[in-house]
Amino acid sequence: SQSKGLQGEGFDQLEQRLLEPSSIAGNVLLSKQESMKKAIELRENGRFDKAIDLLKNISDQFSEDPKVRALLSHCYILKDDAVNATEQLDKAKELDPDMALVCWNEVRLLLKKQNVAKALSIAKNTNNRFPDDVEGISLLGSCLRVHGDIQKSIDCLNKAIEINPNYTEALINRGLAFLKKNEKYKALNDLESAHRVKPHIKSIWNIILNLKMEFRQFEDTIALLNAMAIVEPMDEKIFERIAICYQILGNFDQAVIAHRKALEINPNFSEAWVNLGTSLKEQDRLDESVKAYRSALAIKPDYAEALNNIGTVLARQGNLKEAIEAFNKALSIKPDDPKYWNNLFFPLQALKAQVGFNEDLSYLHPKDSGSNHAKILHHILNYKVHRGREDQGIYFEKVLHSLSKAENRTVVNPRFNDSSDEQPHLSDKMVALVHFGRSGTGLMHSLIDGHPEVSTLPSIYFSEYFDRITWEKIISAGWDGMVDRFIEIYDVLFDATSSVPVTSRSTTLIYNIGVKEGMANLGAERNEVLGVDRKIFRSELISLLNCYEEMDAFIFFKLVHVAYDRAINDHNSKSLIFYHVHNPESYAQLNFTRFNPDANWVMMVREPIQSCESWIRQKLPNKNYLAVVTVIIQMLFEIDNVVYSDKNCVGVRLEDLKNKPRKTIPAICKWMGISENEQLYEMTAQGKKWWGDPTSPDYSKDGMNPFGKTSIKRKIGTIFSEKDQFILQTLFYPFSVRFGYAKENSERFKDDLQKIRPMLDDLFDFERTFIEQTDADTKTFTKSVSYLYLRSGLIERWHTLDEFHTYPNMISALKIK
Repeated sequence: SQSKGLQGEGFDQLEQRLLEPSSIAGNVLLSKQESMKKAIELRENGRFDKAIDLLKNISDQFSEDPKVRALLSHCYILKDDAVNATEQLDKAKELDPDMALVCWNEVRLLLKKQNVAKALSIAKNTNNRFPDDVEGISLLGSCLRVHGDIQKSIDCLNKAIEINPNYTEALINRGLAFLKKNEKYKALNDLESAHRVKPHIKSIWNIILNLKMEFRQFEDTIALLNAMAIVEPMDEKIFERIAICYQILGNFDQAVIAHRKALEINPNFSEAWVNLGTSLKEQDRLDESVKAYRSALAIKPDYAEALNNIGTVLARQGNLKEAIEAFNKALSIKPDDPKYWNNLFFPLQALKAQVGFNEDLSYLHPKDSGSNHAKILHHILNYKVHRGREDQGIYFEKVLHSLSKAENRTVVNPRFNDSSDEQPHLSDKMVALVHFGRSGTGLMHSLIDGHPEVSTLPSIYFSEYFDRITWEKIISAGWDGMVDRFIEIYDVLFDATSSVPVTSRSTTLIYNIGVKEGMANLGAERNEVLGVDRKIFRSELISLLNCYEEMDAFIFFKLVHVAYDRAINDHNSKSLIFYHVHNPESYAQLNFTRFNPDANWVMMVREPIQSCESWIRQKLPNKNYLAVVTVIIQMLFEIDNVVYSDKNCVGVRLEDLKNKPRKTIPAICKWMGISENEQLYEMTAQGKKWWGDPTSPDYSKDGMNPFGKTSIKRKIGTIFSEKDQFILQTLFYPFSVRFGYAKENSERFKDDLQKIRPMLDDLFDFERTFIEQTDADTKTFTKSVSYLYLRSGLIERWHTLDEFHTYPNMISALKIK
């Protein structure tokens, strides 16, 4: 048959003759049974119209055959033609109401009409009469799935697949059932198996594609999309998805080709114009990029993303005020989008280097949209623009005040009553861990892990938990859906091999974070995966939630810790929560501070130039200059972050932890208010051996030794020249003196400070190297927002040092005896 690869003119003629009434009436070629077999084959290969034509011819001669009518009904169901399907089914029921195929088609139609209860009843009754019918077993499993009995559905479908491993209906339904259980790899395996048998079933294409995209299987996705394009050559969305895959893979040449193919099919496809503009931007074809974005705006004038992207190109070109205008236009359309506010900050900050640091730039800020959330984001923008200044505290307080008035902060328990269980005891004390470059927060976290008095969740999965978007996702399905939404969002907490991403700074997504953080190769043999039993965790958290009349993000976060501890069978009484915030975006950090103003902060620190080089080394392979610049500025402004002022906040030197752990760890315990024990001298995650950060260059050298010295002995100078180091060391001088990285010499410091001021207006040596390696034009490079952003931040820090000879409110060092 053609489905087996047989093709050619002779076979086409044979098929055509099969469809002729005379062939069946006179039994010239094939018997009725052979004709029906051919019709079933056509149906199985997705050629429903031809199958229907053939079956109609047969029914004209054998009008009293219920099987022919039932087969016709099934073909119409597959075509989504409910009217004809019902008509043929009714005729089949008149002839033989108890025939299995008649009953199965009735079940299928009832499911399409969402009459699940009746469909399930008929499926059960028919299955009892035909217990070995694979079609019936599969349909019963389908009914159970739609009814919500997921495990029963899977058990039923297992039986069908055991009888016929290639039965596509069962494979699809089991795949969908696995999706309901959030077992996505199993779901993809079943759906792909079904697709291999019947590639024409379009209903599963998008599910397979979405799963492959989620699992970052972009090459496979492109192959599947190309196969789909053969079937649907005029579907512009297929080519656009191919383009997006190439874009993610960094193959912008192929991405541009695919974008243009999509636009050939549909010139009014505004999203394709925007995506084309982004691919062109990545090729540094900036003028063409802007032209593509403007084409999108011509089709859709209120396309905020196109305006935002024009802003990013203009900023890269150094047209700062024009970029600010574009971002403001985007925000006038979507005032609640944090990405646009974050993008606006960079040209605003960079503009200071051109207009002066005392210039009031508020006239360039977005106009008040009236949105509560937009007002919060506006306050955060002001807070960031004024960081490190004397008046930063004013803007800090304004942010906290606006956050206290945020909408959708709580969700109400619809079934709460006075007889509900007593609320559990929750620790009021919380220690939040943040980093200073590459400074060993993972090490600190791994030492604290497993302490009987401390509750902590693994790794850095929750750095953006206190962002508004996260909480809105958790409560999006109401009170009853909160736990399941949390489990879905933080899938990696329950299986460290999960590819489901978590949100990081600037709303970027980190995929496979558990693997990247070394949580998938724990234990003595490095073969254990960190995980939590979802069922136990879910049950525990639901039980805890039921004790509350209403819930906010902070209490929910505490309850997650309690449920997590119970799920891993840790029933120790906890005196504090240890929260590895790591490197949060401003909104998440400020919102956490608003919820918990008495939080204790601990910052892991390291010799600043060494730490900065180590962090930058991770960014250089992507040739993202803005990412490199952001590292330097973030470190310089983090040391006197107003969030930490007037708080119980200390910095712990990585060098002290490595060189003298027996003095440093007791000092940490005393500061945290917990007892010292030997567990604190081992790196663990959930009590299992943790082998360190796989991305660290020292990963294979120090192995399981938490106090290996390789990282702190690394030579400086792999990125920064002696001139670069001199500038940065001068700017870090107050911090270095406080933490013992430099000897105090105030007169020399004052002289050095004056020496470096003119140097700040010139290129760093590491920037000259970057220009050479990327073939960038120097004039264009020095006009860019990234270059000016770095200058603005450095000069602003210089002015603070020139006035005060230190950084006011600078973080203090942990006292070690």
